[in-house]
Amino acid sequence: MGVLEFFHQDVFLKFLAALLALINPLYGIPIFLSMTKGYTEAERNRTAMIVAFTVMVTALVATLIGEEVLSVFGIHVPSFRVAGGIIILGIAFAMMKADEPSAGDAKAAMEGQKKDSNIAVVPLAIPLTIGPGAIVTAIVFGHQLDDGDEIATLVPAILGVCLLIWVGLRFAGTIARVLGETGMNIITRIMAIILAAVAIEMIMTGVVQIVDENYPNLRGAGQHNPS
Repeated sequence: MGVLEFFHQDVFLKFLAALLALINPLYGIPIFLSMTKGYTEAERNRTAMIVAFTVMVTALVATLIGEEVLSVFGIHVPSFRVAGGIIILGIAFAMMKADEPSAGDAKAAMEGQKKDSNIAVVPLAIPLTIGPGAIVTAIVFGHQLDDGDEIATLVPAILGVCLLIWVGLRFAGTIARVLGETGMNIITRIMAIILAAVAIEMIMTGVVQIVDENYPNLRGAGQHNPS
């Protein structure tokens, strides 16, 4: 069996769908093109690579040790799951109705343009590409699996998404011309619907876990009560 015995296909697909919806390369293409205006092709390619690498490192850290960081602060994962689900649901609603990047994203982009330092890490990678919603998702999914299962199931999803980020930014100009604003908006809204479904599942699972931890007999008592 090897690595396959640690691989959970259902968790992989859910995690991949959530990351693709949250870390949407198409969403950041207009900002990327605007902020790298005047760059040579080599400079733009280097920036795209740094963005993808930064997102990869951030997602891996959140997935593999995020739960341990929460425990240091005494935060229980079920509560974090509910809070994260609410945040992600809000992001999904914003994605569904927004025709342009959010005010926060636009502000981060403007601040990045004013800086002479490298803009690839901040703000292009953090927070424009991987923000609180993606980090919360990585921590929550990492909590579901043991260490070996985390590596075999979640790491490939992260690597795949980061590869798509690099490809999306590397060919940002071509993609923007082919899809156009309408095409990118349609894809963004499809991602938003997927994201909303993931968020609702996170909230419901977290609520059930909280109830089971604090009122262990509540659901069992309800099931045995005569109708």
